[in-house]
Amino acid sequence: MASASRSTGSTLRTPYHALGTDGEMRVPEWAQSRSVYRTDGRTLYFVETDDLDAARLDLARLDRSGWEVRVAEDEAGEGARIALTRRELARAA
Repeated sequence: MASASRSTGSTLRTPYHALGTDGEMRVPEWAQSRSVYRTDGRTLYFVETDDLDAARLDLARLDRSGWEVRVAEDEAGEGARIALTRRELARAA
């Protein structure tokens, strides 16, 4: 039981695990293009979307679960690039 709570608690491995339930990953439909970069013990997830409005609830959920969420809207205001990293790792960097 303890290992199950660890995998779904504050040590979630990816933002997609944080959005899923019971430790399962969920990649939302609004996440059209995804990239992952790892450096110096830090992992950055970059997501591009054409539907920022559809992403807002998920982004708020990620923020509440310990993810640092940074959104850069495109000039036309139709889409965005989103950067995600674990908050405690962002502070340490």
